[in-house]
Amino acid sequence: MKLEEVIPLVGNFGRYQLFVALYTGLLCMVGCMITFGDMFFAAETDHWCQVLPAENCSIWVEFQANCTDVKKSILLPPPENENSKYPHSNCKQWDLPPGYEFDPYESLSQDANFTNDTVLCEDGWGYDTSQYKTTIISDFDLVCDKRNLPSLAQSMYFLGFLVGSFVCGSLSDWIGRKKVVFFGLFFLAAGSIVTAFSVNIYMYIAARFFAGFGNMGFYIPVFVLVVEFTGGSWRTAVTMAVSILYAFGYFFLATAAMYVREWRTLCLIISLPTLPFFIPPLFMQESVDWLVSKGRTREAEDVVRRVAKINKKTLPEVVFNDEDIQEETESKSTIPPSVIDLFKTPNMAFKTINIMFNWTVNNLVYYGLAQSTGDLGVDEYWAFFVSGAVDIPSLIYATFGVEWFGRKWNLVVLELVAGIGCIATVFIPLGIWRTVVAMIAKFGVAASYGILYLYTSELFPTPVRSIGLGMGGVAAQLGGILSPIILLLGKYVESLPQTLFGSSAALGAILLLLMPETKGRPLPQTLKEGEEIGKCWWMCRKSDEGPISSDLDNRLCAESSLSNPAFDSKEADDLNEN
Repeated sequence: MKLEEVIPLVGNFGRYQLFVALYTGLLCMVGCMITFGDMFFAAETDHWCQVLPAENCSIWVEFQANCTDVKKSILLPPPENENSKYPHSNCKQWDLPPGYEFDPYESLSQDANFTNDTVLCEDGWGYDTSQYKTTIISDFDLVCDKRNLPSLAQSMYFLGFLVGSFVCGSLSDWIGRKKVVFFGLFFLAAGSIVTAFSVNIYMYIAARFFAGFGNMGFYIPVFVLVVEFTGGSWRTAVTMAVSILYAFGYFFLATAAMYVREWRTLCLIISLPTLPFFIPPLFMQESVDWLVSKGRTREAEDVVRRVAKINKKTLPEVVFNDEDIQEETESKSTIPPSVIDLFKTPNMAFKTINIMFNWTVNNLVYYGLAQSTGDLGVDEYWAFFVSGAVDIPSLIYATFGVEWFGRKWNLVVLELVAGIGCIATVFIPLGIWRTVVAMIAKFGVAASYGILYLYTSELFPTPVRSIGLGMGGVAAQLGGILSPIILLLGKYVESLPQTLFGSSAALGAILLLLMPETKGRPLPQTLKEGEEIGKCWWMCRKSDEGPISSDLDNRLCAESSLSNPAFDSKEADDLNEN
């Protein structure tokens, strides 16, 4: 029995697959909250030089209620940037004359010793606590010359994603998927919980890095387990269902942040739920594809029988016979797979580079839009909530759209929608309409992102599937790292971030036109099969100029014509008949 025949025997989607998919989706939901928690931990708030103690207000009874505002209006200079959202400077104060005594009825200019000079904040900063009681900005004074450190913390979290993608993607192909799930989950739980107890920004950055490492570290192997244990059209539905559960993380985080305005408490609320997730993997099975790729066919048969029992399916007496064992063993290299295998052959290298660029673009645009919901001119809690809500219809569409129109063309169109939407927001004033257009762009990139996971898992062969997903994750996190940095540029040129996001998405869509379709194909099992997918795209375009050289090329081109608009169905049928 061949490997591709095993999954239908145990059930394309049964109780076991439901268990693994539900576990993956719920853990991804927690991972979503941990990823975006930074938006509320490091929320921007008004701050100013701490000028004169608040208790001095008690002698001015009529000004007691708004004493701080009166002091700021008298003792703080206007903002240096005319586009500032605050009416006062955030980092400077007037150089107060010696012996100055505050009087709300007199301006500083009435003091004979006032020089009209400004100085940097001498006694620290005060913070607006009307919306956020505490943030890392107020706890660690991340303002003025330290104002870029919160963005650095976000970038370091995505750097953890990048390292986790590379390390855990490779590890899961070397030592198995199941062990790496525990490995990644440990770092996610430890890093996110330690974050809440950070005593300074550097401890916070380090903890967030390890949380990011674990977040992607667990996701790659557990996602591969879901894909490899699920068969037929169920693979698409399960992939999208996991992504929809991820989107629910937006809802829970936005709701929690509305009611919990202290960042340490909020951090613990979203981090502690990681602990129960150590239990379910104890009952998971190792990947059959991985075991067979390692020549451990007998162990693979044991796993198949256990899954069949859970799914209440009956198997033949022998699942893998000696001929299957020999064939699978001979087809596998004794050399462990590595990243190099993705670049050894020209077609595989081209597909790898192309797909990596599109992972970068999708992550850049997705997180760029999610992190900029506070800049749309509407309530930031509801904007964030709606940003998550948009993911659900987008992923529902993606679930059915990939079956109607395939993987490739959906990716092309959806990335174009995201790109055009991002650029369009530049020309729309702050408020509801800019929010609507931004959410249309978010719809496009969220659906594209969901399909990209599926497309990548179907594009790469079994020996390097996790490595391929890991490299995609590595490339994606380059986008995640760049996203906060690009958003910082908006402080200098407001239109620049969305312009960069939009143009990147459009370029990604153009490059996807050169990729093959994977809809309806069995998962490639060997590096040779992986190299052959889409190999003759250029040959199919020239097939009307002369005969194609071999029967193999004829068969491959007939398959590729399904994804190549240059050929109609009649030409594909003609190739199949030859």
